[in-house]
Amino acid sequence: MKQETKICQNCKQGFAIEPDDFQFYEKMQVPPPTFCPDCRAQRRFAWRNERTLYKRTCSLCNKSIIGLYPAGTPFPVYCRECWYSDKWDPLSYGTDFDETEPFFEQLKRLIRQVPRLAIWVTQCQNSEYTNQSYSNKNAYLSFAVRDSEDVAYVTRAVELKNCLDATYTHHSEYLYQCINTDKSYQSAFLEESEGIVESSFLSSCRNCQQCLGAVNARSASHIYFGEQLTKEQYAERLAAVDIGSRAAERRLRDDFAKLRAGAIFRFAKLTNCVNSVGDHLNNTKNCHYVFDGFDLENARHSSWVFTSKEFSDCYGMGGSEFVYEGIGVEEVNNLKFCNVVDGSNHIQYADLCAGSSNLFGCVGLRSKQYCILNKQYVKEEYEVLLPKIIEQMNRVPYANKAGQVYRYGEFFPPELSPFCYNETVAQEQFPLTKEQALARGYRWRDPEERHYAVTLPPDQVPDRIQNVPDSIVEQVIGCVHKGMCVEQCTTAFKIIPNELQFYRQMKLPLPDLCPNCRHYERLAQRNPLKLWHRACECEGRTSRAKGHGEYRNTGTHQHGTGKCLNEFETSYAPGRPEIVYCESCYQQEVA
Repeated sequence: MKQETKICQNCKQGFAIEPDDFQFYEKMQVPPPTFCPDCRAQRRFAWRNERTLYKRTCSLCNKSIIGLYPAGTPFPVYCRECWYSDKWDPLSYGTDFDETEPFFEQLKRLIRQVPRLAIWVTQCQNSEYTNQSYSNKNAYLSFAVRDSEDVAYVTRAVELKNCLDATYTHHSEYLYQCINTDKSYQSAFLEESEGIVESSFLSSCRNCQQCLGAVNARSASHIYFGEQLTKEQYAERLAAVDIGSRAAERRLRDDFAKLRAGAIFRFAKLTNCVNSVGDHLNNTKNCHYVFDGFDLENARHSSWVFTSKEFSDCYGMGGSEFVYEGIGVEEVNNLKFCNVVDGSNHIQYADLCAGSSNLFGCVGLRSKQYCILNKQYVKEEYEVLLPKIIEQMNRVPYANKAGQVYRYGEFFPPELSPFCYNETVAQEQFPLTKEQALARGYRWRDPEERHYAVTLPPDQVPDRIQNVPDSIVEQVIGCVHKGMCVEQCTTAFKIIPNELQFYRQMKLPLPDLCPNCRHYERLAQRNPLKLWHRACECEGRTSRAKGHGEYRNTGTHQHGTGKCLNEFETSYAPGRPEIVYCESCYQQEVA
């Protein structure tokens, strides 16, 4: 089958459907999409609230809880004990399918009636202010985190201990302000690095210790902003740096930015990958436009996915196969168009279901089979009715206010989401203004008025950690941004006791930004979940000249002194200042 170009219903731009895409759609028995990959991802992300928490009461037992939904939602919200209890029956909300009304209108009503689980916290201790949190202990304001202990302000991480302000960081201890970091210890301000010990301000480094300011270093020690020193020289330089000062930290950040500007960058981080295109992948085969995943095979247009195969258009998935348009799904097989489903198979258009099979258009079901719109059928009835519903979805399609038409084969329309756009991951990856979001059919929640009585303005926070008194934990510190940014600023924040102890132990100054602003600051260090076709910028003896200069090669390259002819797909957009090399040229320079 040949490649076809279609026009996206949402952004009105052309997008390609490739032969491998068509083969997957045939396997899954679904029609080709009418939204482009980016707009499909944006639509899915609008169903994933990871970080926006509210205080409210459980709609069943009335106890005070922390949840993803504010008070006043049209649907009940239950605490974990009530939601998993036998005090209510999701089948009691079942309804007959109406062949005269668009299916998504019927599903919308069901979504607004069935109780929702307040928050996703499983087998955790002292970790109430978390979400998508699994087997954690003493976790605070941390999200999409698993098997971690004594962490705060951490997002999308596995097996961390005593870490603060880390994103996409794993298997590490005593880290601060790190992103895309693995297997590291007692370090700060790391990016794209692995095996780092007692170091700060490193980018794309491997197996380094006692370094301050390095890019593309390998198995190195005692590097000071690109300069190789002896152990004694390094100790002398380090002693001259006031590590615990915020002003000194800012100067180090500036020096690191200058060092980074003159370095080369690998076009993508692909480790042990075969026939795969994307970024931050490990042990993958036949993956196309996939980001942040490992142990994958035959995957397309997905991110934050693990140990799965034969899937497309997924986020937050593990241990699954044959999945299309899924978000927050685990241990599933043959699943289409679903949100938060686990341990299930043969499921379509399901929301918050588990341990089930053969469901269509269901919400909140557990250990059920052969249900449609939460109504129980016998197997024979289900199998007769299901194709009739699919035919009706095409004959009587749903149309939203944005003019988009939804037939069978599209994910849930955005207005069915229980979340507002700016509460979700969509705002992180595809930021919109309120006006833009509303025009595209998304809902928006205006921030609640905050009446924090700031007791310590940010410019009065002690510069040096050595001068911070114990009483700082009683202060309400103003965020430098004062709510004037687009980063969901909380305008003020507090330092918790364990956090203060961490800063003192690591000899780090207190932050002057709230946790949300720090989170978005880290995300700005990451490239978008998007690829561009580009050519290697190695010209032979040097890189292609950029605004800040050029990089002079030190290794011998396969293409000799002429220009490298390699091309690739990269998350570095054209026009960015970074010098981007292909895998071969990069390895010749950093190996």
